[in-house]
Amino acid sequence: MTDGGFPRSDLTAAAEAAGLVLARSLGLGDEVRIGEDWSVDDGDMVLASTLTGQSDGRFALGVNDAVGERLLADRSTLESAFANAVQAAGASLGVVLMASAVEAATSPAIDASSTIIIEITDAGVLTSLAAVTLPIAVPTPTIEFQPASFDDAIEPYEGHALAALSVLNDVDLVVTAELGRTTMAVRDLLGLSPGMVVEIDRAAGAPIDLLVNGRRIAAGEVVVIDEEFGIRITEIAPIGDRRR
Repeated sequence: MTDGGFPRSDLTAAAEAAGLVLARSLGLGDEVRIGEDWSVDDGDMVLASTLTGQSDGRFALGVNDAVGERLLADRSTLESAFANAVQAAGASLGVVLMASAVEAATSPAIDASSTIIIEITDAGVLTSLAAVTLPIAVPTPTIEFQPASFDDAIEPYEGHALAALSVLNDVDLVVTAELGRTTMAVRDLLGLSPGMVVEIDRAAGAPIDLLVNGRRIAAGEVVVIDEEFGIRITEIAPIGDRRR
């Protein structure tokens, strides 16, 4: 999350993840898509929950009265579905989000400037609407600069490069040893439990990547030094191959 909120693209993906969990948990549909309008009639029911944790917000579900009464009749299932949906949204955003108790309303206020609306469909037919309200980052305006021109060029001399680099000598960088990576669906991530094994994209015995601020700069093998792990460097990545 940035100081001003979440990027809209990240929030959209999180809202889709939450909507899909809610749709399948409550039997509302099999697909979700981004919506444009919160087209909930005054007589329809809205089930809403306040979001807390590493960000504040709101999660709402708009349904007709018949569906709303059915969902409220099994409140434990309803509360669990909301909690799982919000947890999925938080996992997608990389933050911890929790849902408060679900409350019923008839005419909720939706702030379109900070809300992502999700349409839940069943066999292509719209059945309900979900809305995730969280702070959205305001894009930084692009500032164009005109290049400066000088009549007299500065003559370079030996030592300029070394002098420029010397000011960085005391800058701390985050160095990480990465064993491997994998990609998991939200439903698999939520199903993790102690004792489960997660397979990664690295063969046994393969070198361990050494990352600086997320960029691969070397590789090596794991060693033990005074009962602590270390990395013996076996390869320095070429500059052109220092990927993230």
